[in-house]
Amino acid sequence: MTHEIKVIQPKKVSIKDDPILSEAWLQEVIANDPSVLGLGDLVLKDRERMQPKAGRLDLLFQDQDTNKRYEVEIQLGKTDESHIIRTIEYWDIERKRYPQYEHCAVIVAEEVTSRFLNVISLFNGHIPPHCYSGECL
Repeated sequence: MTHEIKVIQPKKVSIKDDPILSEAWLQEVIANDPSVLGLGDLVLKDRERMQPKAGRLDLLFQDQDTNKRYEVEIQLGKTDESHIIRTIEYWDIERKRYPQYEHCAVIVAEEVTSRFLNVISLFNGHIPPHCYSGECL
């Protein structure tokens, strides 16, 4: 018995430039299947969570086994200063509000520029090391 395998070449798509896809669409995809983040078995705790004097946190997840929470900010296109600051601000608000949990800031972006990887690395010693890898801020 011969099996025909179809090979599909991946095509890079910019959500920011797509007329149909949007940040709301991406938020829905992640909320419905948090495994796409690669952070373990997560449960959605909240969406568009109001932050006092700071806007809205896109998504809040929790790992039920470890009581670790993930504050997720979505950025279409390249990372920029405002999203980096917002992500850190939301992480800080949530960890102060709920100190009984371990917290990890996560930024989901179409492109993380080397400039911002360098900025994130400057937090070494100030933000726990497990929170600034390729998956966590």
